[in-house]
Amino acid sequence: MVKVDYSTKKISKELIVEIKQALKSVNAYGSVEIYIQKGVVTQITVRNIKKTNHVGGHNSSNKTIRV
Repeated sequence: MVKVDYSTKKISKELIVEIKQALKSVNAYGSVEIYIQKGVVTQITVRNIKKTNHVGGHNSSNKTIRV
């Protein structure tokens, strides 16, 4: 496996691709969380939310991409 630099100081093309993929995978409702430790992106979490007609109810689906 090739080690990719996900530093927040010098943002690589590979990191941009990962973030774009995460954003594109969000459906109508959701979020993307980027976790950073010591100046390095360590995790990208994608959350898709499914809205329902049920009063007060909602469903969500989380997918974590480890980098």
